[in-house]
Amino acid sequence: MSVLTAGHIITCTDRNRRGGLKAIYLGQVDDVATTVATAGTHEYTSFALGAGKFIYKFEFDRETAYFTANATRENGSTIVETELGFTVPKITKLVQARLEELSNTCGLFAVVETFADDGTNTYQFVLGYDEIFSPEAFLEFASGEQNTGSALQDANETVVKLTGFMAEYPREYVPSGAGIAVATANINEYSIT
Repeated sequence: MSVLTAGHIITCTDRNRRGGLKAIYLGQVDDVATTVATAGTHEYTSFALGAGKFIYKFEFDRETAYFTANATRENGSTIVETELGFTVPKITKLVQARLEELSNTCGLFAVVETFADDGTNTYQFVLGYDEIFSPEAFLEFASGEQNTGSALQDANETVVKLTGFMAEYPREYVPSGAGIAVATANINEYSIT
């Protein structure tokens, strides 16, 4: 049985392959109402939350945010281990409150926006949710390492890592509707469609 349907051609714009993430939006897997995964394209065109449910934007220090997706195959099953990492500047009570929420949330998903655009498209990917394991393909809090440093110019920061297991590589999010938009007056509260 063959599932390979095409090769891969590299275009001129593919040679500009910037790393890092522009934005991270986190939500709870239990809040996902519906998804539309387009056959043959490995993308979501709709990823909607239930009524009154939101995702939240997490900002980070420049050039600290990343995700990895590493697949292994054993006994005919493929597992994709995913990791999302980012660094939050300063240790404050607000940072501590968000860390406490992240560490106690049971099942997160993320929509991440990369810098690897092609001049026309910006690429967003969904981590912690897939069409095979979900809702069990979630991300969970792995660590939140804080450091004040010891010298005046040392970093004062928290390095956050979320990890999870999926059954497929993260799908690209290509919204057919509004996509991600500010939902209310709360600057970090967003809706997704």
